[in-house]
Amino acid sequence: MNWDDARFFLALARCGTLRKAAGQLLVDQATVGRRITALEETLGSKLFIRTPKNFSLSPLGDELLPDVIKMENAMLAISRKASNGDDSMGGNVSIATTDSMAEVFVIPALKKLREQYPEITVTLLTSVNISDISYRSADMAIRGARPEEKTLIIKRLATIEMGLYTTEEYIQKKGMPIEGTQLQGHDLLMFPRDLVPRHWDNFCGESLVSPNVVLQSNSQILLRSATAHGLGIGLLSSFMADKDPKLIRVFPQSRDWVDIWLVLHPDLKRSARIRAVIKTLEVEFSKQHA
Repeated sequence: MNWDDARFFLALARCGTLRKAAGQLLVDQATVGRRITALEETLGSKLFIRTPKNFSLSPLGDELLPDVIKMENAMLAISRKASNGDDSMGGNVSIATTDSMAEVFVIPALKKLREQYPEITVTLLTSVNISDISYRSADMAIRGARPEEKTLIIKRLATIEMGLYTTEEYIQKKGMPIEGTQLQGHDLLMFPRDLVPRHWDNFCGESLVSPNVVLQSNSQILLRSATAHGLGIGLLSSFMADKDPKLIRVFPQSRDWVDIWLVLHPDLKRSARIRAVIKTLEVEFSKQHA
């Protein structure tokens, strides 16, 4: 299996459908289907089990997946090493972050970057659960949890404040929460437990026992919107929620502090365009402390 075949196999294995794999590969669905069929014919065995809704890995496909991921990692390492020490200010830089940090910090930073280095382009990937960039194509990640991978370059960009917010409409309906009551009788809007488990035990200083979580979302932008629509009480980043006139701070003295980390693969640390992006991001995040 060569790398060109392997990337089609990986895309379909990860996406599960021809349509999504085609979108990731920037080709049409027919091309993905044709390439997978040709690869299976070459190997003499099926790599996927086809159903009307999706493609799942066959036993052989499942067995081959770790080896193909190793191929991907090798290709990414080659690309990173080729970029390392590159003094060119042209080219693409991929950044993985959350939607809220992208909106408030990264986009303004990219505007300034564009003005200074118009030849640098950016691919911005938003997710709360950012995968280890050692195994993905993102050049750097900005995240609210410090990675455990010791081979990565990790730097604190900022420490942000989070607090509890709701609306006047919600308070009129459910009453103002009382500190120390574990928010019993109140509707909570939260990240899923598997993404941010600590919030399910301690919600900005309030210990929770069988919380009434009426909405879970992996997007803080959507949690903010749900809070602003009066669905309940949300734990939101203050840099975002304080600017929303619909939102009221609950327990203003209670704060949840989150360190924001920049994560970079060491193979890229000497790339000129990577350094330019990092410097611009650092300036924008430094305003959080101003």
